[in-house]
Amino acid sequence: MQQSNPILQIISNILDEIIKETDVLELESNSIFHAITAPAISIYNYLQRINKYTHCSEQCFVIALIYLDRLQEKHANLVLNSHCIHRFLLLAIVTAIKFQDDDYYKNEYYAKIGGINLKEINKLEQEFLEYMNYDLFIDEQQYQIYENRLLEYGEIEMP
Repeated sequence: MQQSNPILQIISNILDEIIKETDVLELESNSIFHAITAPAISIYNYLQRINKYTHCSEQCFVIALIYLDRLQEKHANLVLNSHCIHRFLLLAIVTAIKFQDDDYYKNEYYAKIGGINLKEINKLEQEFLEYMNYDLFIDEQQYQIYENRLLEYGEIEMP
């Protein structure tokens, strides 16, 4: 059985809170990240699956959260909800892995982990990078702020 990772649980809790707020808005979106129906897998289980099969560093999950925040800052009309969070999360993590870690897999492998096909992950990756304006660098200070806030959030939220 896979060990629980507190950072994954904290990130999952944060994203679950965002999804609760945005799902009630019932906004129409035509982004290629949006699925017709929301995936059945929980955000936490999805994060665990990605963690288990990618063998990426824990930093990649923090960086992915920073990327998602940047997306929201750059594109105020972009709403993260249950129909798109899994795809955005997958692409944020894959991008973080490729940018941060020394070792990474081919997109075909990441597509299998994420439950999508190769053509789709390639298109999503291209779109994600364009949404990000190819701005992937995160300085150490910003990273530390996010990591500290995550840990503080975990202390407040977790028993």
